[in-house]
Amino acid sequence: MNLIILGPPGSGKGTQSQFLKEQYNLMHLSTGDLFRDEITKQSPVGKKAQTYVNKGQYVPDEITNEIISNTLKDIKHNFILDGYPRTISQVASLDKVLTSLNETLSMVLYLDINEETVIKRLSSRVTCPQCKAIYNLNFLPPKITGICDNDGVKLIKRIDDSDEKTIINRLKTYKVATAPLVDSYQERGLLRTVDANQDNSDIKKQIKSYLSSLKGNKNNG
Repeated sequence: MNLIILGPPGSGKGTQSQFLKEQYNLMHLSTGDLFRDEITKQSPVGKKAQTYVNKGQYVPDEITNEIISNTLKDIKHNFILDGYPRTISQVASLDKVLTSLNETLSMVLYLDINEETVIKRLSSRVTCPQCKAIYNLNFLPPKITGICDNDGVKLIKRIDDSDEKTIINRLKTYKVATAPLVDSYQERGLLRTVDANQDNSDIKKQIKSYLSSLKGNKNNG
């Protein structure tokens, strides 16, 4: 099973990707985590990415494509891509890599959410600096306030989640660069829209319902 999860910042991509990883034994490939790993290793591509990450800028397609390509060639299948592709050119690069591996996409899950809900969620989102788990103080809180359920580490707030103006700008950037992907995958019959305004349990039920159609189909990667 090879999946992509799409949606604007705050739609719950990380949360649902973690659910899919645990439920279906998929490899969760987050571009943010992959960038950090390559930067930590100080690999040639990691050094390229670092100059953009340090400035809070999007990493150019050619660098992102290289990192994703190298990763997919190692794992080949049973993955969920979170944060990639972001642009139509990245879609083309992903298609090329999958073709070279004789793999196909099984489904693209689009987390559809309204702007008001995004602002509310991002303004109360916290993450674990160690295991990268994501919590929401209103939507999906930790068992102990301010502490990660997994490792007991103090949770932190991302800088770009703190300011409403910053959040709105991120949404505008998303709409311009990434929203066209929704139309592209819709035309290819791969897109399934998930109502991400629902409670977390209802979102999971809808996702499981979509993925149940893939079971037993050997052509889905």
